[in-house]
Amino acid sequence: MGGSITNRTRHPLLAARVLLTLAAVVALPGCSHDPPTAPPGTFALTGHLRLTGYLVDANGRFAGTRVVNDADGVEVELRFGSASLGRTNTRGGTYRFDGLRPGAYRVFASVIGQVADASREFTIVDRDLAAGDTLTVVSRGDLYPIPNPSPDVVYVLFDVPDSADVAVRILDLQGRVQQHLLTKRVQGLQQVLWNGRDDAGELVPDRMYWITFEAGEDKRAQLLFR
Repeated sequence: MGGSITNRTRHPLLAARVLLTLAAVVALPGCSHDPPTAPPGTFALTGHLRLTGYLVDANGRFAGTRVVNDADGVEVELRFGSASLGRTNTRGGTYRFDGLRPGAYRVFASVIGQVADASREFTIVDRDLAAGDTLTVVSRGDLYPIPNPSPDVVYVLFDVPDSADVAVRILDLQGRVQQHLLTKRVQGLQQVLWNGRDDAGELVPDRMYWITFEAGEDKRAQLLFR
């Protein structure tokens, strides 16, 4: 009888010790199910961008096409799938993104509407990648800057077929508004003037700007040369 009583009193104590031991093992930091943090990327993607604008003489006549392969300050966006990973500005017509992991990327440059371009997909595997696809952003739409280039004043003609709320702006190559030239409802043939200054009245310093037109879905942009 004495042996049987002793066994019955020890079993609960033994079970409690086992439960405490299991709880301690589960609580150990090394047993976490969180995914490990991947190391930062070490690769770079570089590529080239080209701008195209149209020249107009003092009489409003087409005077040729100017292609710019070495523009500074053009904003370029990097995407991974639908996610935007960041933006950079060109130097001498070249863009560069650092700190990338292996994967498939695309680059984009946009002014307004269809005045934009997107690259094909670039896949980084185990080394830096030089993109073989040039981004090309070309002037588009009926905006007639006279003359272009102009170191001083430029007159811009455009037509609005139906009455519409129109916004005409001067943007730098990074897409920042320098001067609001027109924001009103208009119709028919219109003319605005840009005096080479920003909204604060200061002379702008760069050699190229965009003049943009927006009226609902109607979006146009022409490259202005200084």
